[in-house]
Amino acid sequence: MRGFELHRSGPAMKRVPRWWLLLVAVALVLSGLVAAYWAGSQAAALATSQQDVTAVIPVSATVERRAVAQQVTLAGMVVAGNTSPVTASLADGTDRLILTSTPKAVGDFVEPGELLAVVSGHPLLVMPASVPLYRDIIPGDSGPDVRALQAALAGLGLAVKTNGTFDQQTQQALKTWYGNAGFPAPVPPASAPTESTNMAGAKAAPAAMVRWRDFVQVPGDAGRIASLAGTGAVLAEDGVVAQISVSDDTIVARADVLQAESFAVGTSVTVRAGALAVTTTVTAVGGFTEGDSSRNIIPGMDITASIPPGTTGLAPQQSVTVTSGNAPAETLAVPLLAIRQEMGVAYVQVAGEAGPHRVDVTVTAQADGWAAIDNVEGLDVGVKVMLP
Repeated sequence: MRGFELHRSGPAMKRVPRWWLLLVAVALVLSGLVAAYWAGSQAAALATSQQDVTAVIPVSATVERRAVAQQVTLAGMVVAGNTSPVTASLADGTDRLILTSTPKAVGDFVEPGELLAVVSGHPLLVMPASVPLYRDIIPGDSGPDVRALQAALAGLGLAVKTNGTFDQQTQQALKTWYGNAGFPAPVPPASAPTESTNMAGAKAAPAAMVRWRDFVQVPGDAGRIASLAGTGAVLAEDGVVAQISVSDDTIVARADVLQAESFAVGTSVTVRAGALAVTTTVTAVGGFTEGDSSRNIIPGMDITASIPPGTTGLAPQQSVTVTSGNAPAETLAVPLLAIRQEMGVAYVQVAGEAGPHRVDVTVTAQADGWAAIDNVEGLDVGVKVMLP
């Protein structure tokens, strides 16, 4: 098919230069970057504007009336005072010791001259601790123990001379003591003289004797009954009738070294146990001792406070709190942050319709983030003060 030619119909296609495509792509990328930067700057500006609005919102607090004081509170316990046992011993012809009766009860005070109890029919009279009781005394006996007995009888208000001899006058004083308790005085055994004759030949009153088992003594001549056997109870072999507290119960609390500075001897403290609150004083501060982690005892010093006489509602082993100083009175108070200073003068900014204004104040105490202030014109409960 020689001489044959192929002819294309329509216009011919033109080739587009590739460098234009590159310029378009670069332009699109730059446009995206510009748009992203603009959006980010607008968001940052909006956030900054919101922060600025929050920062300028004024913050205020309200003036209150409250007790403000720096007080230290310790955990403590009621510690029982020292006790002394009062015992009875078997008298001749007695098989066992039974508490027959007693005019006393737990908590009662005991002093010389009183009847403590009746054991197996025999009285237990409280003899002054100064009398050495080691033997029975019969008419005619003499010695230091007789002299001490006569002094004790005289101290009880009985008529007797202190001559060291157990004479008729001393016997009569002894009879009076027994009689006041509701008992006859014991008489000497048959082998001893039971009565005396005066110079006229008339018979005198029957003689009396001291039976030492009828008497008990309390250290210090005074105490309080901490425990007492019940009426009708058979006493144990040791014959203990009662335990007498010879020293008062106390409050003991443990303080660390820094806390102890607030509890010097003589410091006024408030002891609280539930609804009970008692004001007393510190009587002793112990030396530093190591703690005991197994018993939850911290290292420090024991603070001892007395229990005022007549206080009820505090029993040994009872948990209490001990707070230094007296409870403060309520005064005007503001948050400590509200107190400002200029040239050594304390003041607060009081909120008002026309804007905050300054009011100078006198700070009387501060504790727990609060400041107590004296009454001043322009400040009252409910007034708002500015905080920085």
